[in-house]
Amino acid sequence: ANIRISTSAKYDPTQSTCTVPTAELSTTTTTVGATGSFEGTSITAPSSTNKMGAVLTYTDTSGTASLNTDLILDLSADNGSNYTRATLTALPDFASGVKCCKVNDLTIGTAGTQLKYKISFANQSSGSKETRVTGVSLQY
Repeated sequence: ANIRISTSAKYDPTQSTCTVPTAELSTTTTTVGATGSFEGTSITAPSSTNKMGAVLTYTDTSGTASLNTDLILDLSADNGSNYTRATLTALPDFASGVKCCKVNDLTIGTAGTQLKYKISFANQSSGSKETRVTGVSLQY
């Protein structure tokens, strides 16, 4: 269904039917998928590294995400050409309900100075399991 919000009347509310001109219909569609990923912008390290760590903060809007299954982290030191899968470990939750997890001293397959992360999601479903990443910190 399409919805349109306006500060002025566009159609006569006294009419029993309303025909919206085709040119005014929006064709934008939002789809919530069960899987997906996003990459962070690369940052430049002062020297080449092959060890990285990370801390993530996230919330479970619905359901509970399983680390390393539903919430997956990959790290790269060569601007995302080669990623190494991290094993996330849970940290204590904040009182606000924000959750936290980490990985320390992960040996990266290809050393470099262009550090990047990729976070992948699986098994997400609107209303039953929704995970939102709220922060990422890289260590090197």
